[in-house]
Amino acid sequence: MTKISSIESVQSLVQLAEMKGVCDVVISPGSRNAPLILSFTSNAYFNCQSVLDERTAGFVALGMSQSTGKPTMLSCTSGSAVVNYAPALAEAYYQKIPLIAITADRPKHLIDQGEGQSMRQEGVMDNFLEGSFNLVEEKSKDDAALNEQLINQAFDLAIATSKPVQINVPLSEPLYDMVEQPTAQPKDLKDDQPRARLDDSTFESLKNQWKASNKVLILVSQFVDRGSLEQTLGNLCNNPKVAVLTETTANMYNLGFVSCIDRTLELFEGGEDELQYIPDLLITVGENIISKKIKTIIRKHKANIQKHWHFGDVPRDTFQCLTELIKVNPGTTLSAISSEQDAVGEFGMRWRNAFYKAENVHKEFMASLPFSDLKVIEQVLDFIPDASNLQMGNSSVVRYIQLFNQIRTIKYHGNRGLSGIEGCTSTAAGMAIMSQNNTVLVSGDQAFRYDSNGLSLHESIDGLKVIVINNSGGNIFRIIPGPNKHVASERFIEKMDERSIQKLVDYHGCDYQSARNEESLETGLRWLFDPTSTKNEVLEVFTPRLDNPEILKAYFSKIKGVDAQ
Repeated sequence: MTKISSIESVQSLVQLAEMKGVCDVVISPGSRNAPLILSFTSNAYFNCQSVLDERTAGFVALGMSQSTGKPTMLSCTSGSAVVNYAPALAEAYYQKIPLIAITADRPKHLIDQGEGQSMRQEGVMDNFLEGSFNLVEEKSKDDAALNEQLINQAFDLAIATSKPVQINVPLSEPLYDMVEQPTAQPKDLKDDQPRARLDDSTFESLKNQWKASNKVLILVSQFVDRGSLEQTLGNLCNNPKVAVLTETTANMYNLGFVSCIDRTLELFEGGEDELQYIPDLLITVGENIISKKIKTIIRKHKANIQKHWHFGDVPRDTFQCLTELIKVNPGTTLSAISSEQDAVGEFGMRWRNAFYKAENVHKEFMASLPFSDLKVIEQVLDFIPDASNLQMGNSSVVRYIQLFNQIRTIKYHGNRGLSGIEGCTSTAAGMAIMSQNNTVLVSGDQAFRYDSNGLSLHESIDGLKVIVINNSGGNIFRIIPGPNKHVASERFIEKMDERSIQKLVDYHGCDYQSARNEESLETGLRWLFDPTSTKNEVLEVFTPRLDNPEILKAYFSKIKGVDAQ
């Protein structure tokens, strides 16, 4: 029979995880969580990954859940190990990823008493958790029943909301005693959340608002549950009053979508006809929006927007004009509301014409572009294999990628919940563990240095392909206005660093090549994407630090000079 910890709360937790179908767990080494480690690894049902660093472990779990769409558990020891989960759990909260952090703790009577590896763990991350559940040490049947109830609630909440939770487990010694798994099972207390639905009056109100609107702009950002939405939005592109804008992280494709928002906006932003692109009905779907330009222009004209609907679980008033939170499936709802083709106008075609004109300028500019960050992104997207999972770095990389037409055959991912520098490599590694398809990470040099521990799983994964664009620091701070005016910027904001990452890559046992021009980049990309290779490989691409921002400015200036009409 399968062995399990002698501690009853651990038995309940492990058995309920299996009963609820949660099998993936990322474990960081320690002693206080030994009962959990031994119980998970003794049971063949669980897919266990070992990651030394809890911050890395959190993002590895994030990548695993991004790939599977299912919860991933985390297990760590007590003390400061717990708060090292914080960046990944915060990102998971704003990205709607169901991580379950199982944090081992000292017994309550030892907290604040000078005990090693102990601190106040209860509620320590409540600001970015959907729920935190603190088990008790079991001294009676009532204690056992309470723990079962709390564990059930934690798992069901994570599954129902697709958001992270914490289960804090106080554990007393002995920690290493194992017993035969008991035949008695804990109760699986199902907590089925009722699906939200629109009442008749709300539905009629939305339908009337739609009919009354002559300019409808639908903006889709980071979105997990596509459902019928892609098809509905594709159909809506035939409605002359509708413009559909999508970011790469929406992972929706249609020739009628405006998928390169920033370069399209540059065509008319600040011009005399800017107002003609502002809707009277704005509809947003998804989580955080990448494009700063779309946020700026809509906020500027928010007084002209009569209605703003947001499909989601919480009020997300990004544009400061929200009028309606709609907690139902956006695809079926929009399809039903817009079933009558009673509109005339040119709002949708106006947006699409701007998109096509900006695309023509884009192609012309790229044809004579010197070697730079922008050129590297173009070549990478030309070479990336079909069906790849593309993990995008959070700063300049994701913004560059959004300037290029979306590739239908790949899936775009990025930690844009909080958009922090940490975790990009680890998230890609977690996805590579679970996905049968290629996982490709495109990262900046500073983000890679920050999270190089993500390569520590190289023995657990095959075929992780990493492209690091080394522009000698945080080049994003040479693109945005402000930092370049100050002498301290180079050292303290941009943090210039001209070193290669090769030694970090060599330390983790991955193969390495570098490129410094178009010819060597093409050679490197053919090596990286060799279909016969399943090795974990890193291609470092060196680009001109001072030229990159000037080239990007010239790119936008070229688009700005074109007549939008």
